[in-house]
Amino acid sequence: MWRGIPTVGSLSAELLLLRRRAANWILLAIAVLLTLFFAYVLPYYAYVSDSGAPGFRTELSALLPEGFVATLASGFPFYIGILGLILGVLVFGSEYGWATLKTTLMQRPGRIRWLLAKLGALAIALVVATVAVYAAGALFSVGVTLWEGAAISWPSAGEILRGMGAGWLILSLWTLLGVLLAVLSRGTALALGLGIMYGLVVEGLVSGFGNSIALLHDLSLAFLRTNAYSLVAPLTGQSTDAGGPGAFSGPFVDPWQALVVIAGYIVLFGGISALLLYRRDVT
Repeated sequence: MWRGIPTVGSLSAELLLLRRRAANWILLAIAVLLTLFFAYVLPYYAYVSDSGAPGFRTELSALLPEGFVATLASGFPFYIGILGLILGVLVFGSEYGWATLKTTLMQRPGRIRWLLAKLGALAIALVVATVAVYAAGALFSVGVTLWEGAAISWPSAGEILRGMGAGWLILSLWTLLGVLLAVLSRGTALALGLGIMYGLVVEGLVSGFGNSIALLHDLSLAFLRTNAYSLVAPLTGQSTDAGGPGAFSGPFVDPWQALVVIAGYIVLFGGISALLLYRRDVT
């Protein structure tokens, strides 16, 4: 077998490591709780109090099962994505911080095989996380329906799968960025700082000034968050020339373009990580 192809055993070993680390479960719990809070609790409070909080969907239909895909999809480009970045940094950065990478590679030869096994385990974990977020949102939406005495009506299976697929892609995008930063910095602290600074500050500032500065507007079209929000725009009911869901106010790109850009970033981040891991000394 080619040394670059991970075995079932190596993939199982990486999945076991992910399951055993409490930080991963904490991040999943935070993702679910943040989703319920921002997607349901605050909007429902705005609905019942008629406060009309800006940035929140206050129509009851958005909080019912019929709208749960659109309601949940808008969270992946922002706070869920940032949690994915943190996950990628912790999973790979800890290998450097605990000095376990050299020992692991001595026991299981093949750096690319190790990397692919770890990325494969992460991809599976992100599927679980995406399903967990959507399952929690669906259950909460049923609770709102029963409380309001409304009829339960679900989106089509195709719409649910599209929502989960988009969420998984966006989560993978941010997680791979975290992986790349961890490999570049060979640790967690600097990678976390750079990643969070970029995700929360740089993109926000450039996008904010992009409405008045053409160069910044063009630059923001390549941003992760721009393309992530554009990917879920058809699901959330946002047009590509309107204000965005949640805290995002544009600009948007075509959803198919966003899909290509996100896939390209995933390949790019993973490829650079593989190249660095293959060529650099792991110590």
